[in-house]
Amino acid sequence: MPALAARRGLGLLLALGLLTVAPTAAQPAQPPADSTTTSAEESLPTPRGALWRAALLPGWGQYYNGQYYKIPIVYAGLGALTAAAVYYTREHRQWDRAFLYIRSEELVEQGSLESNAYARFETVYEELVTNEFGGIEVSSSTIRPTRDNLRRNRDLFYVGVGLGYALSVLDAYVSAHLLDFDVSEELALTLRPQPQGLRATLRW
Repeated sequence: MPALAARRGLGLLLALGLLTVAPTAAQPAQPPADSTTTSAEESLPTPRGALWRAALLPGWGQYYNGQYYKIPIVYAGLGALTAAAVYYTREHRQWDRAFLYIRSEELVEQGSLESNAYARFETVYEELVTNEFGGIEVSSSTIRPTRDNLRRNRDLFYVGVGLGYALSVLDAYVSAHLLDFDVSEELALTLRPQPQGLRATLRW
């Protein structure tokens, strides 16, 4: 009898254990959340982030987008435009100062002015005459056209620097928008010959 009671007690414990474990084992395993798409979308550069980075520092927006090959292009373009703007600024300054000196000197000789207010630019005028005209003194009418052309070129290159900077910002912003653009084979445009001619088919 004690053995029978022991066997019954052991059977009761096993039954209770199975009832306790069974619901847990019967529950279907939950598939892991598909975090690949979410993490990939979160890791993509945002257009807003590319915009303010490119505005703060040229090339930073392209670096943020992962388009590293564009960075040398941005700096080469802006560097060339800036160098040209600086060159024409220096040239215009020299010709303008020489013009101011010789024009004031002509007005003094004509009696319109008592003294030359730009006498401090006499050395600039003499240097310009030596380098550009072989030491032959020239009048203000000879210097004026070149001075005006240099000023126009200087202004154009300053505008070019601003446009180049704006284009680099726009490129970073648009490129960030296009990074998640779908170019898979699920979207295709095909041309098929038909008896009536070519037929275009758009497959989505």
